[in-house]
Amino acid sequence: MKKIILSLCLIAFTFNAVGQQIWMSAYKVDPSNTKQAREAIAEKTKTFNTLESERLIYTYEIVAGERANYLVRVGFGESLAQLDSWDNAGYDYWIENVSPLISNVGGTEYMQHATDASFDDAVAGSNRISKVLHYNVKRNGGPDFWNFRTRVAKAAEKVGNISLNVWTGSLGGPNGHVIVGYASKDMSGIDNETETWPKVIEAYKELYGEESFEADQKAFNESLNAWGNYSEIWRWLPELSSPPVSID
Repeated sequence: MKKIILSLCLIAFTFNAVGQQIWMSAYKVDPSNTKQAREAIAEKTKTFNTLESERLIYTYEIVAGERANYLVRVGFGESLAQLDSWDNAGYDYWIENVSPLISNVGGTEYMQHATDASFDDAVAGSNRISKVLHYNVKRNGGPDFWNFRTRVAKAAEKVGNISLNVWTGSLGGPNGHVIVGYASKDMSGIDNETETWPKVIEAYKELYGEESFEADQKAFNESLNAWGNYSEIWRWLPELSSPPVSID
């Protein structure tokens, strides 16, 4: 099964099936600097973040939510050491040419791919739009949260043609932060949720019992803190990104 990086850390209290790691930073760009900033990011990425460099970075624009028009940069690697870009030519280029044009908002957060809670059978690079859900899990809410998320992934696999990727925070972000991303080629994927997700719910019930979805969803909702949960829409910007790759 392939999971694609373009869709969208370990919460140690329950969930251990984690995979590749990312860092994630959000940037506010003054409208007067937008064109120049994007050109500088594109040049930096094309030069220093090739497949051969093993320093893969992907850029997204937030198009809906309180952070609309922010850019998000996501670095991808197999380990924290691979994610470290300090004190190299690409870092120097960024500091000199990009940093003066943008403002980092909220610092940098490290996360890990929650493999058992994800299912993605799309071709790498085929999806441009992601519905991104940010969750804030209670300290004692992990079992119910991950029970529901892993079962949803299994149901999605049964239905097929779904891009679902889950990332769980490890360092630098809020305690209990989990991101769930549903990706599609364009906004039509969000329009079609009323057709897709009833199929997932039906598959969930077939796998785990007729009353399972309602009961598990209720426990899932109760596993969340009352604050810190919100949704966004992200658009992948391939011209400002490394070539797309898949996560095994």
